[in-house]
Amino acid sequence: MNLARFYDGKVVVITGSSRGIGREMARLALASGARVVLNGRDAVTVEACRQALGTERTLAFAADVSLQGGAEALVVAALSAWGRIDVLVNNAGLSMRGSFADLSPATVDAMVSGNLLSAVWATRAALPALLESRGRVVFVSSLAAVRGFPGVSLYSAAKMALTAVHQSLRAEERAIRSCLIYLPFTENDPEKTVLDAQGTPFRHERRASATQEQAARAVLSAAARGRGQTVLTAAGRILFWMQSWFPGLVDFVLTRSRGSIHSVRRSS
Repeated sequence: MNLARFYDGKVVVITGSSRGIGREMARLALASGARVVLNGRDAVTVEACRQALGTERTLAFAADVSLQGGAEALVVAALSAWGRIDVLVNNAGLSMRGSFADLSPATVDAMVSGNLLSAVWATRAALPALLESRGRVVFVSSLAAVRGFPGVSLYSAAKMALTAVHQSLRAEERAIRSCLIYLPFTENDPEKTVLDAQGTPFRHERRASATQEQAARAVLSAAARGRGQTVLTAAGRILFWMQSWFPGLVDFVLTRSRGSIHSVRRSS
């Protein structure tokens, strides 16, 4: 898809865009003529990303969008700079690895706030502007939201909750297009960390099913088309189909896997 046909002149807000997939989305959107609001929790990292991408059509704004005040401040900054919001991409999030029995309150809170509340508060804050522009909102989810996987229980749960938010919003607000995209495991920046069950960050290694560019392009294309639901990769679509029609078989396979499907190797 020629992204410039849709994004040229648009204002795009991308949460969690100082690194990884979000940064790649910002790069592609800028290359397609958009004005982009970069976001992350650390002001130094967000500004460094802006400098690397170019400053002409970018705004860097540090805020914790899992908090209502942070999300509202991000939207105010975008509107103050450019007067409109055409696309909101709810990309902010974090993952975990560990058994349900070992989960700490800190990990539970981090999964819910980082993956669910960040999207809820950002969307709620941007909704009036999106209704005015008849814009798009995108929820970046994971194949771990198709069903609960061993070792990522609260991550799966939080990402599953995004499906309900997306479906409700799509039914309630006909003036905007709500889009949900299920991504496979995507290549990480070397410094990326996930949480263990006790809430301790660690770096990990795992073979990726998609590059950052592939994932970012798929997200932006889904928004441009206004597509309600997108499942990336053939394996992801097979999983979605199997879970819909043969959930007992999927359950059997995952039980026998003993958590190997989502296992990762810790790196130094």
